[in-house]
Amino acid sequence: MLKRKIFAACAAAIVAASLNAAIVVPPDGFAPGWKKSEGLRKFPGSRLFDHIDGGAELFLEFGFKGLCLQRYKKGEDELALEIYEMESPEAALGLYLMKCGRETPVKGLDARNSGEPAQFTILQGRCFIHVNNFSGREDLLPAMTELARRALAGIPAEKAADLIGRLPGQGLQPGSACLFRGPVGLQAFYTFGEGDILDQRGLLFGVAGSYDDLKFGHFTLILIDYPDAGRAQTAFKNLAGRLDPYLKILENSEKGLVFEDFQKKFGTAALRDARLELRTGLASEPALSPQP
Repeated sequence: MLKRKIFAACAAAIVAASLNAAIVVPPDGFAPGWKKSEGLRKFPGSRLFDHIDGGAELFLEFGFKGLCLQRYKKGEDELALEIYEMESPEAALGLYLMKCGRETPVKGLDARNSGEPAQFTILQGRCFIHVNNFSGREDLLPAMTELARRALAGIPAEKAADLIGRLPGQGLQPGSACLFRGPVGLQAFYTFGEGDILDQRGLLFGVAGSYDDLKFGHFTLILIDYPDAGRAQTAFKNLAGRLDPYLKILENSEKGLVFEDFQKKFGTAALRDARLELRTGLASEPALSPQP
């Protein structure tokens, strides 16, 4: 068993290393008149802050491995290709869902993407990709598309596990589902308290989505599956014991709690075996029993 674990770990490391080495950016002439304006720049995980002045924490939390940056010019026009390698397809998907906004797919690209003249945001395998157009001019869209298409040709299309499928489909608002992997991502949905309050330890993915309900109005559902019921119980105790002071606890038991925030909205946290379920933004005070 130990030998198998060691072999699996080594194999995963080889795959990660080979992907980073295998990324080849498009050459000069990927489209008429376009040439590289500088050499390929690479940023390992420890140097991401050298490239991203703000927001690097989210990349790192999801499991950032390395960045390849290549700039291209044609006259006064400039495009930049950024290929962020993440540690898994799930990590890349989580980052993409956080960054893509309302998805508006670009014609001519097979990979999942969302784009506008200033920027394409693309997901393929374990890579999160940006194509940036610094002028924002629409006439550069064909060159942006060809640059993206050429870059995608060298990136394996690994499939992510269906983490979004954990969310109930009924009432889920289109485009609202997201993943998070720690306190930085969690802030996009709700502030429960400081630090790793849901005990994800930089490893466990949570999933969140927006719902509409006749009784409770618009609310957010957050789910985290833990390795076992004991870990889920530990996470719940951590949440209940460190809940932000601005949240008023109305009901508290070993299996769940009900709280009210400063906007007079309500929330719940409930244990379901190895799962922690949280609902926030409820218009009326709920019971601890599962909501439809």
